[in-house]
Amino acid sequence: MKNRFDFLDKQSNSSEISWLFKLVLFLALWGLVAPTVAAGQIDRIQLKTVPIRHWNFSNVDKDAQMWSGMYIASNNRIYIGLCTHGDAANVYEFDIEKEQMRHLANLTVLLGERGKGIWTNGKIHVQMQELDGYIYFGSLCEDNGPPRIDASSYRGPWWFRISMETGEVTPLSRINSFWGLLGQCMDKQRRLIYGLAEDGHLYKYYIDEDWTEDLGRVDDWDICRTIFLDDLGRVHGSYPPGRLWRYNPEQDRIFDLKLLRLPVALGSRNATNPMLDRRSQWRIIEWDPVTRCAYGIVGGSNMLFRYDVHDSHTGNIDVLTQVSAPMYRGGDPSEVPHATLAMTISQTERKIYYIPVISGDFDYAAVNPDFGRVSPKKARGSALSGDQMPPLSFMISYDLETGERRDIGLLRADDGRWAYGMGGAETDRQGRIWFVGAFEESDPGYVARKIRNKFPYSMGLGCYDPAK
Repeated sequence: MKNRFDFLDKQSNSSEISWLFKLVLFLALWGLVAPTVAAGQIDRIQLKTVPIRHWNFSNVDKDAQMWSGMYIASNNRIYIGLCTHGDAANVYEFDIEKEQMRHLANLTVLLGERGKGIWTNGKIHVQMQELDGYIYFGSLCEDNGPPRIDASSYRGPWWFRISMETGEVTPLSRINSFWGLLGQCMDKQRRLIYGLAEDGHLYKYYIDEDWTEDLGRVDDWDICRTIFLDDLGRVHGSYPPGRLWRYNPEQDRIFDLKLLRLPVALGSRNATNPMLDRRSQWRIIEWDPVTRCAYGIVGGSNMLFRYDVHDSHTGNIDVLTQVSAPMYRGGDPSEVPHATLAMTISQTERKIYYIPVISGDFDYAAVNPDFGRVSPKKARGSALSGDQMPPLSFMISYDLETGERRDIGLLRADDGRWAYGMGGAETDRQGRIWFVGAFEESDPGYVARKIRNKFPYSMGLGCYDPAK
């Protein structure tokens, strides 16, 4: 079946025609190489643009990455953690009503690590939570510091809290002596925070007592990037290839759910091929209190699934739909760009919103120029490869009531810049979708880095209003 791709953009001007032509041609060539629309489906994919609003962060720190670190608090302000590989992590506050961005803290400065030639707390990689007027999060170090400095110079990750009243960021206590957090969730009833660290251990933080307990190892290979808490206070996570674990606070035990599997298409975890396999576990997952289920996305295939934790002793996984960009659906799962962390459940609409990319990846490609490229063989020798395509963001929604998947379109800000890749998303009480990630940047004063050494970008905050 022949695939046709339309790029609809009424705002395009003549200077953009060449670039847009390359985009359409690239997608068409991709379809010829690897047809991705299954038999019986429509053969016409429309990639229209969707207007969004955009706000810049700092032109001083020029942060380059973001993973999960955002939260819309009850005071109608968004708290955001940005970071830069090899540098520092920064905390920001955005007042939604006043549309004002404020820098709150640089973690390396706050901890007295700056300028000492040591590895630092230069990353925020967790979803934040709110309790008693404070926003809580944990930190980590991942190649933050001089590359020739002994890693043992790192003094360890910390728990932090942000005062919603003043904006003050306060270090609380250290989590461990070295390994920082990638996932975090909070049990408000028991006043606990759980953190999943890079050493594969699950940590429990007692908020009132300000001390941390190591609960033991949940994985020894490559851990998932998000964990969640169900309505019984149990913590859930995944690990390759498509396996799940659960911590029960009543029994104070961690269980491997051996009879349960995620819908993974590829799995490379075995003794003869020992490698990190982030594509065969969930990338992002969120608990829904209405259905009492969790909804997540598999890292490799971008497959949306429902995890019913109360169905039987171990729970049940139901595959819902593939939420990758349209041109990848039904094709080779190895060609699908890695899932992003930009997913949120809108309780206002009872919909899931997700923002994948249509080419490669933005964050790792900004660090490694070779990441996310399309091989010459797959491009059939064409000059159009992954080098020529920025990782544009494409928004998709899934209706939890009807099961309808809707392709909303490519995200483009009201000032004309493209959204290049998102690292987190949240929904406010009015049903607006907020997200943070890389945006096309033409102002040298704001440029943080270049994706694949070609596409300059800066980190920004975006907003999509379904009502408009």
